[in-house]
Amino acid sequence: MWRFLKDWGVSLAVGVAVFFAVQWSSAPKSSGVAPDFQLVNVAGGVEALSAHEGKVVVLNFWGSWCPPCRAEIPEFAEWHAQNPDVPLIGIAVRSGTAEQVAEKAKILGVNYTVLVGDDQVVDDYNISVYPTTVIVRPDGKIGSVTSGTMGRRELEAAVRQVQQGG
Repeated sequence: MWRFLKDWGVSLAVGVAVFFAVQWSSAPKSSGVAPDFQLVNVAGGVEALSAHEGKVVVLNFWGSWCPPCRAEIPEFAEWHAQNPDVPLIGIAVRSGTAEQVAEKAKILGVNYTVLVGDDQVVDDYNISVYPTTVIVRPDGKIGSVTSGTMGRRELEAAVRQVQQGG
């Protein structure tokens, strides 16, 4: 019996290590140039990352089907209400049409820009974990990447670090 538990424990530890190694290696790399995109805005237009050149920009890749994504939205909305000068862009992935995403965002209390993500932007940013938050520096390079949920305080600290050149 102990042999079984020991083998099971080793297998679990190896599995967890492999999982985190894959997640780390598949995340967008900090300091690389943030790929530009042109995506449909749920308000009816098209928006490009390059329109925010010279500013720190927060990109939050999320899905309406993702419980952790939905859970962090109130924290992001609260942060955005206190920091309206920093563009916060939610990129909804595999969540339906612009109209469907707009309705879901309204129900969830999103008060920031929401774009409809496509496979190209997911591939360009190498997104495999939802939510993932990418903070783009004013020079267009990726300053910070967080795979998984972030609270308001973590978001605030990450943005502050990028604003200070970190």
